[in-house]
Amino acid sequence: MRPIESNLIDPLHLEAAARAGLLRMTPWKWRLVRTIEGILRFLLPLLPGPRKAPNPNALPKSILVSEYWNLGDLAIVMPFLRNLRRSFPSARISLLVNAGLASFLEGQGIVDDFIPVRVPWAQHFLRWKKYNPFSGCWISFLRTLLAVRRMQFDWALSGRMDARDNFLLWLSGASRRIGYGFAGGGFLLTDCVVPDLTRPHRVDIWLHLLTVLGQSPESDTNGFRLTQAELALAESFLQQQKIPSGSFLIGVHPGARLAVRRWGNDRFAEVTRRIVAETDAHILWFSDPGNPSDAPMIERCHTACMDFRSFLAVLSCCRLLICNDSGPMHLANLLGVPVVAVFGSTNPIWFGPRGAQDRIVIRPEFSCRPCFDYCIYDQPYCLRLLTATEVLEAAERSLELIRRNEMTYRHHSAT
Repeated sequence: MRPIESNLIDPLHLEAAARAGLLRMTPWKWRLVRTIEGILRFLLPLLPGPRKAPNPNALPKSILVSEYWNLGDLAIVMPFLRNLRRSFPSARISLLVNAGLASFLEGQGIVDDFIPVRVPWAQHFLRWKKYNPFSGCWISFLRTLLAVRRMQFDWALSGRMDARDNFLLWLSGASRRIGYGFAGGGFLLTDCVVPDLTRPHRVDIWLHLLTVLGQSPESDTNGFRLTQAELALAESFLQQQKIPSGSFLIGVHPGARLAVRRWGNDRFAEVTRRIVAETDAHILWFSDPGNPSDAPMIERCHTACMDFRSFLAVLSCCRLLICNDSGPMHLANLLGVPVVAVFGSTNPIWFGPRGAQDRIVIRPEFSCRPCFDYCIYDQPYCLRLLTATEVLEAAERSLELIRRNEMTYRHHSAT
C-alpha cells in the first residue's frame, strides 16, 4: 500500500478521513463534539490552564503519559513507553494509569512514577454511569488532577485520539501537550500530530507521536521482564500439575472483560478436546481468581487459576495461547507467545495481535463491526457463528508454523 501523501490533501479532508478510518466517527457524533468544543472554548478562561509557554528546543525533565483504560490498552502502550525511555533516558516519566492496574508495569524500567486514577468514563460500560454527575469517582478524579498539576510536568502525551484526553492534558498544566486533534480538542494541544492512515494499529498510533519529537521509533520493542522468582514459581506450578519437563504447552483463556467478547467456555472446551485428541500437548486452562472457570475433565488439561504475576510467568512457558480478543491476547504478544484470537465486536486491524505466527478467527462479513461493544442485536452473532472447527484449523496452522520455525532454529544452531 502506497503511503498517503498528506501534503497534497486538504487538512480538513485528511482529518475527516482519519475520523472515519481510525475511529468510525459518524457525522452526528462529530457535530456533538464540535458543540461541546464551543462550550469548552467559552469556559476555558475560567479554568486553571497550563502554567507556562512551551520551549520547543528544551529537553523535558518530566513527562506525563496518559493511559488510564484497561489491561489490553496498557499492553498496547508498552512499545511506546520503551521508545520514550530510549529517546529521553534522563527524563522522569510518569504514567496516569487505572488505579487497579498501577502495579502492572512495575519493574519494567520504563516508567518512574505511577499515578493511579479512576476516570469516571473509564470505570463503567453503561453510558449513564460513565457521566453520572453524582458519582463519587468525580471527587477522587479531581483530587488526582490537582496532584498532577502540582507536579508541573514539562510534557504530556496521549495517543487515545479522544477530545477528553486532550482536555486532561490541558488540565494537567504541562507546558507542551502532544496528541491527536482530529477527533476534537486540538486547540487544547501545543502539538497536533498528523495521523498516518496507513498504519491504523493502536501500537503504531502511539509510536507515531514520537515523530513530532524528531524521534524514529523502533516497532520491535515488545517484551516483558519477569523475575527469576516468578519464573521459578511457574516451574513449580507445572511440576505440581505433574506436567513432564519439555512438554508442549498450549494455554486456553476463555475469559474477557465484557460478555460481548466471550466466544463461550463450551466452545473453547470443544477445541481443547480436539487438540488433546490429535496432539500430545498439555493444555493450561486459564481463568481469573475473581471469575474462576474449571477446566474440562479430560486428560492433559489442567486448571490454572492464579494471581496476575503468576499468570504472566506461567503464560510465558506456553508455546501458543488460544483466547478471545482480550487483555491476555495482548499480554501474550508482549511475552512473545503466539496467539489464536477469536474476534467479534472489534476491529483486528486496530487491535489485533501482531506476531508472524499469530492467527485471527473472525467473520468479516459483519458490517456493524466495530460496534465498540455496544451490540445492536440481541446477541453478538459475529461470535456465535464462529465454529470450533474454524478455531481449531487456525490453531493447527499456527502450530505447524511454530514447529517449522523451531526445526529451522535447531538446524541453524547445530550448523
